[in-house]
Amino acid sequence: MLALVLALALVSPQGADKLTTVRAYVFTATSSSGQPSEEERGRVDAVREMREALAKKKGISVVDDRADATLLVEVVDREQGDEPSGGFGGMSVTKMGDTIIRLHIRSGDHESDIKGMGQGTWSRAAKDAADRILKWIARREPPRDADATRKIAR
Repeated sequence: MLALVLALALVSPQGADKLTTVRAYVFTATSSSGQPSEEERGRVDAVREMREALAKKKGISVVDDRADATLLVEVVDREQGDEPSGGFGGMSVTKMGDTIIRLHIRSGDHESDIKGMGQGTWSRAAKDAADRILKWIARREPPRDADATRKIAR
């Protein structure tokens, strides 16, 4: 009975970071001048959007400390395409221009450049980028050995 209680104590989650093996740290380069440029403020906003999008993904925990991360996500650039004009040459009521968030991701020896694209809002581009990050992770995940999984479960 004591062994069962100890086993449950060891297996129970200790915090959000302990639930997943992928812990993402999202960041961007900032200048030391103290006065951020408009482009830098845009990248900082993209960091916030990416953190929110990744936090919604199952299997990924967003961490605040780079040392705790197993996945580094750097926001490299953010851009917005031209908005199409409305009917008959007028302005469109809703923003429909393309939004793009460019990322450089790194985990262990693997790294890649990814871009998330959306229409109208930055959150759509961040969601697309988060989906692409999940696919990138899945392609690099080692195959699971069914026998080893059964041995651990016993």
